[in-house]
Amino acid sequence: MKMVNIGVIGHTGRLGKPLVELLTRHPEANIVYTESRKEGESGNINNADFIFLALPKGESEPYLAKCEGKRIIDLSEDHRDSSGWVYGLAELEREEIRSAQKVANPGCYATSIILGLLPVKGCVQKVSIASTSGISGAGMAVSSEDQFLIYKDGNTHSHLKEIQAALKYNELSPGEILFVPQRIDTADRGIISTIFASYDGLRPAKEAYKSFYEGNPFVKLVDTIETKAVNRTNNVHIKVQQFSDNRLIVLSTLDNIVKGGSGHAIQNFNIMNGFDETLGLLN
Repeated sequence: MKMVNIGVIGHTGRLGKPLVELLTRHPEANIVYTESRKEGESGNINNADFIFLALPKGESEPYLAKCEGKRIIDLSEDHRDSSGWVYGLAELEREEIRSAQKVANPGCYATSIILGLLPVKGCVQKVSIASTSGISGAGMAVSSEDQFLIYKDGNTHSHLKEIQAALKYNELSPGEILFVPQRIDTADRGIISTIFASYDGLRPAKEAYKSFYEGNPFVKLVDTIETKAVNRTNNVHIKVQQFSDNRLIVLSTLDNIVKGGSGHAIQNFNIMNGFDETLGLLN
């Protein structure tokens, strides 16, 4: 294996901090440059071969010139539908990610939903989704006051666009997906997505999921969905229920900061550099 010299821009932010923690433990990562508004620059970006952009929405573009010629992973949503960038959902675009120069990490809600639907591509209709996230997904601290709210309903959440784009493989039109995001302000981490759909596949849905995710180290089919089982890991847990009238309920859960952010970025980094996909990510 080879040691990779890395720069992290936005290293003190919501995803930047856990990203640096993971990179520090990674046996083939050597951080040679960091930059943030809070702490300024440290090291020399010219010594970095690989750059992680861990910046808020809309702030990555000005930094691209100084990253010219380097391989990049952008953890923000700025380039998820940009020409020249590969959408970085590892379980969907693994081969494209392997040779990519620029990868746009997927969103946390989008990851939980797309992975919840990919195994039944072309076989589901009338998809309705309710996803609930802890407060860290909004970049805020846990509240001491009970609060459970609906926000950006009416199919207005920014992640819906990438969900629709990725699920073109499922032959779903945008009008067939209804998405309601929710937030619990007294919980820190975790997302649970509850997906309802009509299924017309020829084989039992559970078999489709088991076959599709065979060989994917971070996706596990389970009998119980709970955030404490995935928090601070890069794992996604999925539960599939098929009813006699061929309706499906698919439940998925992940840590919105790790598999929904910094951990998925490390997974993509491993793929891009020919490392074992799990390197630096198994507890």
